[in-house]
Amino acid sequence: MTIDRGKQGVRDAVLPSDVSGAKPDPVPEATGIAALIQRVMAFRPVRVLLHYSNDNGPLIASGMTYQAVFALFAALWFTFSVAGFVIADNPGAQARIFSTINGFIPNLIDYPGKSAPPGTISSDALLKGTTLGIGGAISLVGVLFTAIGFLATLRTAIRIMFGLPNVAENFALRKLKDLGLAVAFGAVVVFTAVLSFVSNTALGFVTSLLGLGDASPAAQFGTTATAFLVLAIVDAAILMGAMRILSGIPVPVRRLLAGGAIGGFGMAVLQTVGTSLLGGATSNPVVTVFATTAGVLLYFNFICQVILIASAWVAVGMLDAGIDARSLSPVEKAEDRAREIEDARRLVARANQEALEQRAREARGLRRWRLTRELQREVRAEARRRERVPTVSEFTEARTGAIPVQDGRRDGSGDR
Repeated sequence: MTIDRGKQGVRDAVLPSDVSGAKPDPVPEATGIAALIQRVMAFRPVRVLLHYSNDNGPLIASGMTYQAVFALFAALWFTFSVAGFVIADNPGAQARIFSTINGFIPNLIDYPGKSAPPGTISSDALLKGTTLGIGGAISLVGVLFTAIGFLATLRTAIRIMFGLPNVAENFALRKLKDLGLAVAFGAVVVFTAVLSFVSNTALGFVTSLLGLGDASPAAQFGTTATAFLVLAIVDAAILMGAMRILSGIPVPVRRLLAGGAIGGFGMAVLQTVGTSLLGGATSNPVVTVFATTAGVLLYFNFICQVILIASAWVAVGMLDAGIDARSLSPVEKAEDRAREIEDARRLVARANQEALEQRAREARGLRRWRLTRELQREVRAEARRRERVPTVSEFTEARTGAIPVQDGRRDGSGDR
């Protein structure tokens, strides 16, 4: 708080009566088309989309997409390099695992018994890569590197939506935290597979009791609805964890639930209808050469945009409510407030200096000499006041009772 910023200025005790601030002019009441545009622009969804666009959301989502694709292929390589030994001779387990992966990323893997359209990656190619040698070790390093990289990108992207800089913490500790979160995400995927299997089994048992066949419209609707509900809940939980735990943003619970519900619903819709999306991308003759990744890129781009729009929804709501998105302790909040007060005092001091200089230039004779002397005295007084302002460390110690500080001055004296 003692760093000088530009001109010295004069203290705020000598504000001339003819110097004042200014408030914005009242906004005239619009009518007709202008009034309609004003009402539309005031809608929260519109403001959320503008917030998302102004913070370069589409561009950030594109960067997240590439990180997600790299992490996906590294995870598939590692998973089937290690787990392939367990499911190599178990077609049923293979089908369940492939179906679960396709639940998160529709139509990604093509395996025996899969309904049309065909997937983009053959299950045979994945199972042939089963090895515990050098390839397995490389795949482990690859999945860790790409997963941690994606989580770091996701953290930065969400914090940008909230107008926050990157977290200042130890690099090694941050990477260890990201590693733990990556493992937790993998556990969530496994849990989702188990939950999906249990729910589908229970649904099949209920439909059999009711005498409904697996191919009946009611059974198919129930299966789709159950899968959608499971995906929405899991996606919402992941998104809330990304905002609160990964990004470290103190989002109130009610707003966190709302953002998670919006993002979870949007991602579940994409995951449910994603088969058509990926099929359309891969059937386009223009992109046939790289059709394996074109659809996945398109799908992940939409997913990343949904994540950022849900984050923007929460951020706009917190701005409307005047909630600070920064995770500040009581002492840090006091320091921030003290900085604001000191900046305001220096702003007023500079305005006073300019006003006195203008009056001195316009004066003549003895009055001009007197105003010049007064300006010099006030500049020196402001310099003495600034010297008495405590540094950040001194202010922090004073807040804990180590140094007596009163009204922002170590000696408790006034500005005058």
